[in-house]
This record gives sequence, C-alpha cells and structure tokens, in this order.
Amino acid sequence: MDRVGVTLLLKYLSAAYRSFVINEDEVQDVVGVWTDILQDIPPDVAMAAARRLCRENTSFAPTPGEIYQACMDSGPELTIYQLQKQEQQQRLLELREYHETEKVGPPPDHIRQKLDAIFKKARVTEDES
Repeated sequence: MDRVGVTLLLKYLSAAYRSFVINEDEVQDVVGVWTDILQDIPPDVAMAAARRLCRENTSFAPTPGEIYQACMDSGPELTIYQLQKQEQQQRLLELREYHETEKVGPPPDHIRQKLDAIFKKARVTEDES
C-alpha cells in the first residue's frame, strides 16, 4: 500500500469514526507509519479489511496492525495439495530442528518411526524382469 492508498484509508476511517482525528502537524508521520506497516498489502485488500473491522467494532477505529492482521487472516484459500505440501514441509522442518538442536542420544521412538516411514518410501526395489 502506498501513501495515496493510506491517505484514502485514513479518510475512510475518519468518516466512519468521528473521534478519529489526525492533527495537521502529525499527518506526515502518521501516513509514513501506516504506509510502512501496510506496505505489503494491496490497497483493495486493506480497504476491504478496514470495512470489515469497522462493521465489527463501532467504538474505536482499527489500528494499522489490526488491519494488517485482518488482511493476513483473510488470505486466499489453499488447495488440498498446497495444504499437504505445507504439512510435509512443517514435518521436515520439525525433524531438521530436532536433529540440529537436540544433544541427546538416539531419537525417541515416534521420531524413529517417522524417519523409518520416510526411508521406506524412498527405497528403490530391483526390477524383477
């Protein structure tokens, strides 16, 4: 999100919340901070998240962190393949972390079973032809 998008977002919030006022001498600093926090978010996604937060919270305007978190929580839905790939990567990272950080002897049984299952899948059998 750029400075123009942040300015439009702040105008939207000031219209939605009458108590949301930015002093003239603070405008540049506020826009700079909001731009920095929301720099990775597309303007339309940030605006949709702000609208959703305005509907949910009628007392106080959302902070840039709340808008950023709302954008991250409402990310695109993943396919089954992508979820399985993420789970597999997470399991491998857990095993790698265990291997790199633990200073004890042999791995526990549940880790050994996971390793055995991985190695059994990777074995190549000779062709019987």
